[in-house]
Amino acid sequence: MKKVVYFMFSILWKLYIKKYKPVVIWVTWSVGKTSSRMIIYQVLKQFLPDKKIYTSPKNFNSELWLVFSIYALEKYKPSLKNLIKVFFLFSQELIFWKKKYDIIVLEYGIDHPWDMDFLLKIAKPDYSVFTKLDYIHVQNFKSKEDIWKEKIKLIKATKNKAFLNQKDEFLEKESKNLKVKHSFFNKKDSFKHKYFVENDKILSLLKFKDDIVKTNILWEENFVYIGLALKILKEFWVKHIDKNQTINLINQPWRFTLFNWVFGSVLIDSTYNAWPASMIKMIENAVTLRDKVFKKYELLFVIWDMRELWKKSRNEHRKLYHYLSHFWKIISVWKETKNHFWDHLWNFEKSSDAWKYLYNFLETSSKKYLVLFKWSQNTIFTEEALKQVLKNENSKKMLVRQDDYWMKQKN
Repeated sequence: MKKVVYFMFSILWKLYIKKYKPVVIWVTWSVGKTSSRMIIYQVLKQFLPDKKIYTSPKNFNSELWLVFSIYALEKYKPSLKNLIKVFFLFSQELIFWKKKYDIIVLEYGIDHPWDMDFLLKIAKPDYSVFTKLDYIHVQNFKSKEDIWKEKIKLIKATKNKAFLNQKDEFLEKESKNLKVKHSFFNKKDSFKHKYFVENDKILSLLKFKDDIVKTNILWEENFVYIGLALKILKEFWVKHIDKNQTINLINQPWRFTLFNWVFGSVLIDSTYNAWPASMIKMIENAVTLRDKVFKKYELLFVIWDMRELWKKSRNEHRKLYHYLSHFWKIISVWKETKNHFWDHLWNFEKSSDAWKYLYNFLETSSKKYLVLFKWSQNTIFTEEALKQVLKNENSKKMLVRQDDYWMKQKN
């Protein structure tokens, strides 16, 4: 039944792309897909005002959701009745409605072998982006190499140009065998950055090879994706931007968002997800932010389990602990961190117990802390613990999974 539904919707997708011929930019890999997609979209929209550019504001990256993205559907309640309604709505749009966009930025993460073959029969990307492979969603693959073999199909099918992360072990190694035109981003020393404070806001100054820009967001990985977006922008004949141009971006919630917290400390909210590579990156960014801006603060890490690592869980959690232990102040939650983390402040089974301990720790401490919250999972709901310690009530709406659907599930 599922295959039949996918097939029917794929026909609509194929017809839509064939009729309107938008430029398709397709982002994939394991980590950084959503962040890079949203930054690419926002940069192109800012510097290509004469083009209609679209990406779904939702995290639509499965087969069916990808079709919803192409038809710019943003609200949907899963049910057979609604699915039928949507199918006929898309059919009407295909026949009677006008073109919605000139450029679309899509995201896709595979879960099974041959997923990519199915999608490439529908549309081949004009431009493709590959972020970084990591141990994620590996349960249906025998190895990390098998995921690589599946995803490289998208590179080979790219019509104009592929953009590859040079710091990915597979991409750098195999790029010599690629016949597709490609370019590397995230090269060593590809940009320089510094944080500065302006009107009580922390901003970033970025210097690339050809451009100097200011931006309102933080986090080194975001800077990499801004550089990538500027590379893609050049494919649309925007070769240079004005010196000291400000790139105003909407920072994605739950991905390195700063909140004022209780007792004068500062919270870094990165509770959306966490895989080995992103864990290390977020810790590095927290350290950099402390060293450059919050020099009088101490670091404290509140870490939840990394999920879906399967056989790799033991090794990956121990490697993470070895890195974290240089900073020592660690609070952990759930079973894997309990089993594979050694000496640290405390481990808890529930996030509610963790925040109570943390609240008391900060209340009785004479020091201020820069606190990184990393990881959240549908069975843990880290964000509900964060609510208890946010200084500003209005900040709650910026946490993950706060809509009616999720609040009902949590209750």
